[in-house]
Amino acid sequence: MNNNGFVLNFGSDDNARWQRLLDEIDNGNVVPVIGPDMLVAPKMSEEGKPENLHQQLISYIAAQTGVKTRPRTFSQLVYDDNYRHIVRNKDDQIYNLISQILSNVDQIEEINSQPSQLLTDLLGTRKFPFVITTSFTPVLEKVMEDVWGKVNVLKFNNNPQDSIPERGGDIKTVNDMKLPTVYYMFGRYCSSKDRYVVTDSDMMTFCSSWISGAGVPRNLTETLKKKYLLILGNNYSDWLFRFVWFSLRATTTDMKSDVVVNETVEESFKQFLDRLETFYQENPVDVIKRIKKDVEDRSLRGSAKTAYETDVFISYSRTDTTIAKNLYDALTAKGLKVWFDSNSIQKAEDWEAAIANGIRGARLFVPILSKNIEKESMIPHEYRTEWNIAANLSTKMGGRTFIIPFAEAGFDFYNPLTKLPTEFTSKNATWFNDATDLAELIGVIFKELENLKLIESRLNY
Repeated sequence: MNNNGFVLNFGSDDNARWQRLLDEIDNGNVVPVIGPDMLVAPKMSEEGKPENLHQQLISYIAAQTGVKTRPRTFSQLVYDDNYRHIVRNKDDQIYNLISQILSNVDQIEEINSQPSQLLTDLLGTRKFPFVITTSFTPVLEKVMEDVWGKVNVLKFNNNPQDSIPERGGDIKTVNDMKLPTVYYMFGRYCSSKDRYVVTDSDMMTFCSSWISGAGVPRNLTETLKKKYLLILGNNYSDWLFRFVWFSLRATTTDMKSDVVVNETVEESFKQFLDRLETFYQENPVDVIKRIKKDVEDRSLRGSAKTAYETDVFISYSRTDTTIAKNLYDALTAKGLKVWFDSNSIQKAEDWEAAIANGIRGARLFVPILSKNIEKESMIPHEYRTEWNIAANLSTKMGGRTFIIPFAEAGFDFYNPLTKLPTEFTSKNATWFNDATDLAELIGVIFKELENLKLIESRLNY
């Protein structure tokens, strides 16, 4: 079954079904399940057949190992005599090969690893913070990082010998579904066997492991019972698709019907969908286009007036707390509302969500860029997540100023290790020499706020 289409049980009238789906997306009740066919734009094989990313990997490995049979699945590849001769009958070699290729896929011209426009359009709506993938490749994860910045990664491991905590990759609470997350239902690629599904044998082991109940993500499946699944790009047989569906639901009764996009389906599967009173669509391009347009229309209607909660968001490294606190004190003393993490995040609050909301609710974003930032280039820091959120938000705005870098004298904006977002440019920066050198920045901030408020008054904000 080429699962590129869409199924929904929201009544019998098509327009009403569409409206219900779009409402549920807007309310955060739809979870995408993305498969290999959706990840990248298909590449044509030598025989003129479209190949998804998995099939491109198969063709590449086949060419490298002298396989002449034109395998279409990993199972056909690993049981080819030429392949087995080259790898000396090592059943686990395929996992190491896949890991090596995916670790360097951007350098391999024969493989198209660029995310498809459909995937980018869908996730770019920012209506789907939690996404499930049935592919072991990292394409979807990279798109989520581009959209959200920091992304959590959870994965089910199909090795029945592993411990439950290591395999399950479960959410802890319902609120985790609100955090940007990629869940690898069939595992994520690595060099080891029994960590992700590649061959038919892996799939059987996975199914056995899931059905046994050991390590199944109980919190996730319980939460998904209250959600709708938007299933796209999963090229599975009738029985396997039913297994995936029921596994995610963890129940065969009182099942919330879902969204499944198919260009072609087996007759028995159509009957299965009919029994669930589903709404069937064939064209994934039209489906995603309609979802994207509705999200944009609702955003325009909802943001006719921009409700800013603060004037300035200060982003900084903990090593620069002194200058950040001085800036906060100076701005608040002049009557401005300033988002400063130690004052703006309440106890027990979801701090990641609070930061993202704080950036979106500020008129100006001020990242403090000191030489400490350059020294910390090899260490993970949350301010880089703040940078990405602000940069993504800035690209969606018009020509108005949003980001005002506050840089220490001598700071190198073009240091490749620092890797600043392209929206952080030296020409828009204000410079400082020490932690008390704030006067020029404060003047710039007030000037920009006056310009913004003038624009807002003209637009009746």
